[in-house]
Amino acid sequence: MDIDQLKTFLEVGRMRNFRKAATNLFISPSAVSARVRQLEQTLGLALFRRDRQKVSLTPAGERFERHARFILSAWERAHEEVALSEQVDKRLVIAGVASLWELFVQDWLNGIHCSAPLIGLRAEAGTSKRIVQKLEQGVIDLGFLYEPPQLRDMVVREVRDVPLLMVSDKPGQSVDEALAVDYVRVDWGTSFSSLHERHFARRPIAAVRANVGNIALSLIETCGGAAYLPASLVADRLASGSLHRVPDAPEIPLKAYAVFPVYGEHHDLIEQLLKRLSPAPIIGA
Repeated sequence: MDIDQLKTFLEVGRMRNFRKAATNLFISPSAVSARVRQLEQTLGLALFRRDRQKVSLTPAGERFERHARFILSAWERAHEEVALSEQVDKRLVIAGVASLWELFVQDWLNGIHCSAPLIGLRAEAGTSKRIVQKLEQGVIDLGFLYEPPQLRDMVVREVRDVPLLMVSDKPGQSVDEALAVDYVRVDWGTSFSSLHERHFARRPIAAVRANVGNIALSLIETCGGAAYLPASLVADRLASGSLHRVPDAPEIPLKAYAVFPVYGEHHDLIEQLLKRLSPAPIIGA
């Protein structure tokens, strides 16, 4: 088993097509087939079902996919740390859900990069589920999430309040009007969804959904409408009058959490760097 075989396996699994995977990897379809065949021979298992119409993972392939991602991530991290050992003192892998990057994580990381150039950084945006998986696997050092995960041997630190406001491009709009016309439903996670359902149990189904605040913001600024967005994201627009708060819509509170291993190699460094964010109590460990 080698790294190229794992990369090829994952790309075929992603594309569900040998020829498309070959195009993306800049190798021939026969080379893709040979790598997959060698990997299957090493494992003694068939990883793909092949027919003229489609390629799909076998049950063994589905189970192996998670392990292949972990092995590849661990290899890439090891290679980077060794290759950069003479340029940086420490290397951190930091992941966060996309909307938290736009709210505060990006500014925090910018400050670290500018003031501490000897800290090597790898930054990722991902889903909450994927970030939690990577924390469990030990392939990231620090994750930023909206909801505290139930993980053993992890510090879960509340780092930021994220109040969400319903805003509209139309002044004086009622909640019913905002929800009925051009409402953009933003997916802010399970806690938000539960509170949203509680407040608006009989709301119309939104025709447009987004999972990043800036997408919803651009939509309502360009085409009109309403959405729940972080107060910090819309403060300037509320002040200028280009957006308006829907007066009878409740504020929905969210919190952001930093999650990192209790016994991780970079535990002390992460503790120091998190002091650059608003102080907050440890929720659990």
